[in-house]
Amino acid sequence: MRKFIPLLAFVVVGCSTNPGSNPDPVEVRGTVNVSGKKITDVNLNLQPTGTGGQAIIAVKDGEFKGSAIPGKYTYYFTEGKNATAFATVPEKYRAGSLDRQIEVKAGASLALTLD
Repeated sequence: MRKFIPLLAFVVVGCSTNPGSNPDPVEVRGTVNVSGKKITDVNLNLQPTGTGGQAIIAVKDGEFKGSAIPGKYTYYFTEGKNATAFATVPEKYRAGSLDRQIEVKAGASLALTLD
């Protein structure tokens, strides 16, 4: 029983500690094109590679606008409302890659060119 009390105290103290919180989301905006042509009706997926949180932002007429927690992300695209439009996204941009990273921060505008 005496060994149990210190263990219980350790668990209670450990569980009551605040691990911190993410910063507030910031606006993310930018453009996307494939070989110089705007893409539309797809979803831009931001997957954090460090701090941050996952975000999905719709792309319309080559532009996107949404919010995400500041940090570093890899990005990829998924099908939106139009399956035919998704066919224009090159295969390598349909999954995240640590070779392809962007940084989301307040006031930044991103220009994504898919080759």
